[in-house]
Amino acid sequence: MTRFLARLWNDPECGTLNKDTRRLFAYHQATKHTYHSVRTNARYLDWHNQPDPFRRYEGAPEIVLPPGPGFPDAGTFATIAALGDLKAALEQQDLERREEIRLDLDWLSRLLWYSMAVSAWKLVPGSGARYSLRVNPSSGNLHPTETYLALRGFAGLDDGFYHYRADRHTLEMRGRGGRAQHLAQTLKLPWAAESQLIVALTSIFWRESWKYGDRAYRYCCHDLGHALMSVLLSARALGLPGGAVAHFSDVRTVRALGLEESDEAPMAFLVFPARSELPVTSAPALAAPVGIPNELSAEEVRYELILEIHGAGCLPDPAGPLPRDRAVAAGAAERQASRSKLVRDSSLATVVRRRRSALDFDPGTPLMQRAELEQLLDFATRDWPADWRGNFLGDSQPAEAGADLVELYLYVHRVADCEPGVYRWDRRSAKLEQLHAGNVQRVAAFLSLEQSLAGNSCFTVSMIADLADAAAAFGNRGYRYAHFEAGAIGQRLYVGAEALGWNATGIGAFYDDDVHRYLGFLEEEEGNSVIASVREAENTSLIMLGSPASRSAAREPDAREPAPSTSESLGAHRGDPRELRRQVIYHFGVGRAVHDPRLEAKPETA
Repeated sequence: MTRFLARLWNDPECGTLNKDTRRLFAYHQATKHTYHSVRTNARYLDWHNQPDPFRRYEGAPEIVLPPGPGFPDAGTFATIAALGDLKAALEQQDLERREEIRLDLDWLSRLLWYSMAVSAWKLVPGSGARYSLRVNPSSGNLHPTETYLALRGFAGLDDGFYHYRADRHTLEMRGRGGRAQHLAQTLKLPWAAESQLIVALTSIFWRESWKYGDRAYRYCCHDLGHALMSVLLSARALGLPGGAVAHFSDVRTVRALGLEESDEAPMAFLVFPARSELPVTSAPALAAPVGIPNELSAEEVRYELILEIHGAGCLPDPAGPLPRDRAVAAGAAERQASRSKLVRDSSLATVVRRRRSALDFDPGTPLMQRAELEQLLDFATRDWPADWRGNFLGDSQPAEAGADLVELYLYVHRVADCEPGVYRWDRRSAKLEQLHAGNVQRVAAFLSLEQSLAGNSCFTVSMIADLADAAAAFGNRGYRYAHFEAGAIGQRLYVGAEALGWNATGIGAFYDDDVHRYLGFLEEEEGNSVIASVREAENTSLIMLGSPASRSAAREPDAREPAPSTSESLGAHRGDPRELRRQVIYHFGVGRAVHDPRLEAKPETA
């Protein structure tokens, strides 16, 4: 099989293009959906060439993780809140060193079972074929993210480097020795030399591009954000605080992980400061990794735009220091003081194992309470530790708060004491700012690629990233970071919704510039308003005509639905849409899921 990604690491330009940020905006523009592009660029899936959703290493020793692992009785929202206060967690950890948690095979089984494992199976009607669902969500259930662990000082396990096989809930040993220390050196993190656990997350772009083509890079980055938040929450509930590291030399890291000839790209590392004092020794020379990766497909199709955007965001060797001139999020103290009241909480263990992506939402269910909405938004946008956010600089110097790249705009449909319309969430004050009043179910459904679930939800979110800020601070690399943040917000919306008795789904497909026009970032084209496009779509799309909001509109064809009056609309951008500073990168819906008949009655157990 041809692995096109492997050729990138030998390209002399790799690591030299990060500051040419025209490439970031060019990729984003080229992969936008429009009403006409989705009708003229139809994709046909080659089911015989569908990539295997599970990686395995033939010849690598396999270690079975203990079945039926228990989990602490940690609340979902309590864990999210604890994750955001790394400084307090590390100080508390110092006080608890005499009563250390036991890092062993059981602990690892719990970590992975509640963050990256298979959670249930679905049956394909009429065929008897089964396919898996996982704890961490993925676009199209394609799961491009792979999980590796560098371990040191775990009871009953050799120090070394392991791959997690989600289909069997096992570890594959890829090499013995001081891999954690070696990774600390590779990542240029001297303080991490004492770490007992470093988790490496990689992406296999082909798994997503098989279905989604060049736009798949966005989804891989979303999924990576979901995965890293899933692991961080699981580890925090198990007593191990840590953070994300994504600023590293790509080629150097590829070699350290033994992925030079692979179809995987390192995307992020989760580093956990040591719980116990182990002697620090020099990292020994490492042997070649053990095991041969399985071929995922008979043939891999080359998607040039994906290779270009990933290569454009690669950093040189050495990567150099992270920019430190980004202002820490304004009003951090106010944000810490202005918190929503906790309506209720539920066990994180229960929530993550039952979480599913809703296929559609039932518009006939009782209203969501406004207090539930505000609690969800508050916790989904709380601080969390990552190096590019400026608040994970090492275990000795955690910052007070991180700088955000993503802002939330809401289309509220069915929330008690909250007038339907468009809102902006102010995370600093933990309050909703109303921008427009009126029924926006049809617009939300249209903007989300005419998917009725975005109008049938209790509310739908547009995640808006400041791509100009990301590019100015980090170059093309900032494109990854913005999408990681969106995925991390999405993961907390997923588990938070489940904890409150609701359901959620991520929506990666939307009409990009129509979102910008409707929210007032981009000036509408003369004679081609978003509302006119909604009516045109409803006249041709069976999907939207099947929604209650569309049926109601059909009975009143002359009804007018004005766009929201936002502060941005007063100075809407004119001209080339790629020059927009802020652009939509993710949609998300929350409501009560309709029943999925394909889901088997009993979830998979270890």
